[in-house]
Amino acid sequence: MGFVFNMGFFAAAFVPSFLVSRIIFRLTKKWEGKLSRLVATNIASAIICIAVFLAAGVWFAGGFEFPWLFGILNYAAAQAIWLAVDIYSDWINDRIEGRGQKA
Repeated sequence: MGFVFNMGFFAAAFVPSFLVSRIIFRLTKKWEGKLSRLVATNIASAIICIAVFLAAGVWFAGGFEFPWLFGILNYAAAQAIWLAVDIYSDWINDRIEGRGQKA
């Protein structure tokens, strides 16, 4: 597979994984500032995105005659990047596990 195809495929995984994770973050507002929220929402987002990718791929290809493993790895990598960004953002903003509370 060519470089342009690989980058396009990754971009196609990167954007939906961001959007789905933000929707799930909205639905889990009560968990604010918890590391478990970051991990759970990103795992849920990855599962949803991969399930939709596989369902669409099987539907349009009429079976597993498409790069399904490559797609799963791209979605997993994209979601791992968003998890790292979320953890770093919350760590910088002192929101994880009460780190921002002063004694």
